[in-house]
Amino acid sequence: MNRAMQQKKYYSPVLVICIIIGLLAGLFLVHQRYQIEQAQHQIENIVEYDGVLRASSFEKRSTEDAFAALRDAGVTAMAIYDRTLEKAHDAGEIAVYSGEEARRLTLYGIEPQAGTTYVGSLPGKEGYYREIKEDLIRRVGQDKVRVLYSDRGEVLALTQPHQALMEMKLGISRLQAQAVSNAGFNVIVRPTNYKNETKADVEHVFNRIKGIPNVTGMVFVGKEALGYPKNLDLTEELLKENHIPVMGIEAVNQLQYDPQAGFDELAAKSEYSVGRLYTVTKEEMKKLSPTEVAQWFYISDIERNIRFNLYPIYEEGKNNETALQTSIGYMKDVKDKLEDRGFTFGRASVYPPYTPSPIALALTMCGSAALFVFMVNLFIPMKQHRQLVAAFTLMLLTIVAYVVTGATLITQVWALSAAICAPVVAIILLMNCWQIRSQGPKVGATRAMAEAAVYVIGAAILAAIGGIYIAAILGNTKFFMEFALFRGVKLVFVAPVILTAIAYLQRFPLWKGRTLHNWSETKQFIREFMTTDVKLYMVAVLAVLGGAAWVFVGRSGHTAGVPVPSFELALRRFLENTLYARPREKEFLIGHPALLLAGYAVLRRWPMVIHFLLTIAGVIGIGSMVETFCHIRTPVLMSIARGLDGLWMGLVIGVIAVLIIRFLMYTTAWYQRRG
Repeated sequence: MNRAMQQKKYYSPVLVICIIIGLLAGLFLVHQRYQIEQAQHQIENIVEYDGVLRASSFEKRSTEDAFAALRDAGVTAMAIYDRTLEKAHDAGEIAVYSGEEARRLTLYGIEPQAGTTYVGSLPGKEGYYREIKEDLIRRVGQDKVRVLYSDRGEVLALTQPHQALMEMKLGISRLQAQAVSNAGFNVIVRPTNYKNETKADVEHVFNRIKGIPNVTGMVFVGKEALGYPKNLDLTEELLKENHIPVMGIEAVNQLQYDPQAGFDELAAKSEYSVGRLYTVTKEEMKKLSPTEVAQWFYISDIERNIRFNLYPIYEEGKNNETALQTSIGYMKDVKDKLEDRGFTFGRASVYPPYTPSPIALALTMCGSAALFVFMVNLFIPMKQHRQLVAAFTLMLLTIVAYVVTGATLITQVWALSAAICAPVVAIILLMNCWQIRSQGPKVGATRAMAEAAVYVIGAAILAAIGGIYIAAILGNTKFFMEFALFRGVKLVFVAPVILTAIAYLQRFPLWKGRTLHNWSETKQFIREFMTTDVKLYMVAVLAVLGGAAWVFVGRSGHTAGVPVPSFELALRRFLENTLYARPREKEFLIGHPALLLAGYAVLRRWPMVIHFLLTIAGVIGIGSMVETFCHIRTPVLMSIARGLDGLWMGLVIGVIAVLIIRFLMYTTAWYQRRG
């Protein structure tokens, strides 16, 4: 009796039932998750109010016409920041006198002093002056703001260094917020925290916007959240009271958020129901074309739960357009693409606090535990009762840990386990089929190609169990918004390859015509392998394989140092704009075609070393399909579509590869016969 039949004898039906029950519970949770994700379809497109005013001043059209063009391009909100003396002076809201300019003032009872900055009001703009006076007193203290009188009215005298004073953040302007609202846009507030903040400081910010219609979000400027460290509770209370969601700015590496002290605490208080904002830095804007900028925003929205877009304005226009015209052009491009995907624009959808059903989640994790034992049994066959003892022990420990620890760590453990076990189990079961088929007669080319395609589809379906487990186990708001992450991305890529290689050596006589059945044979193999004479060509082959491994692992995750060539970027853009979800290159260009060729190779009796290399390459695609579901921020429907797109494209490319190989083999044979 061969090894495959021996292992089949020991498969525990109870273990299989546990895996199926876990799968059904996972499908239930995935359906719930899908409904939540589908409801989050509205996006807030934001521009900086001051930036628009500045850019529109260089255009021939009026500010009102510029506002209308922005609305047509899908912009629904404008962001207002803490005023500075510099911005207020440039906008014509206050008068600032320093140095020689101060001599134009006629102060009552005193002469203008060198090194002093004077701030005065302008006719019709007295409201801005009063706000700035109040903010200056709050920022630097009552005793450091002297109130004088001149022939132009009240004047403030400040002795701080002029440039630092001009750039100092003062406070949110209520008049500015009202102007944005009056123009028909929602208001996004961007305050800066106070030094030695007090409750009065926090209340002051909210008093400035109280009663302003359509304040739809707050995102902090700087390294601290408003109210940090002593008054975060008050900030959270006032945000809730005014129905204002707080937002975090997505980090440059597209993972989690720019660090802001106190932001995570605020998010936890709201059960991680926060907004995720995406923007592009000024440095990146200088390098990118409008088309590329539009693509960045589009992909961020559909793939990473971005519901707030903060659109930057180009500093210089392109193609003989003004900076604002160029910027409005890419914004319109984003709007058109998102509308085609069913998104709408306005007050952004914010993911609600959501945690899955504890019973369904526990059943899914138990299914993952059963899958782990099932995989171990494929390497080290156990009697059925031992399989059940191991599985139920793990299930009991899982449930206890879930109840005691609050779930996050144990869910990460079983999600990681599913990500590794599912592709390995799928490939090993495939190898068991190949082992049986290799005992029969050689199969015809056409039938072999069709049967190999069925093998690939079967492996993908089996591996999808792991994807469902992951999507269900980690499907909650904390993971949606990336306050908790899937851990072990590099391991998910490497472990299935290593385990598949071990399983292959157990089932096929690759090494010196024998398989490995026990530990003594394994030790002998290791000893022989480590003392093998190395030829020069083997060094070259190992160098190529090492380079491939470096690219394979280095391109995973968010801290990859492996560059992406321009032709691959062009291919990605084409697929992003053509398909519902862009499949991964490692699936449709490498993994799935290689797995199809591996099935074809065993049926056509190709050399075993070729079959081994194709099998190892094949597990890359199957593993990548499962790993796709580890990106919880990506909607689950998109992850499913990405896997399906990669599968059918990989099958097509695999069939083409088989046809090309057959053509080359026939051509070679024809030349040999002629010779």
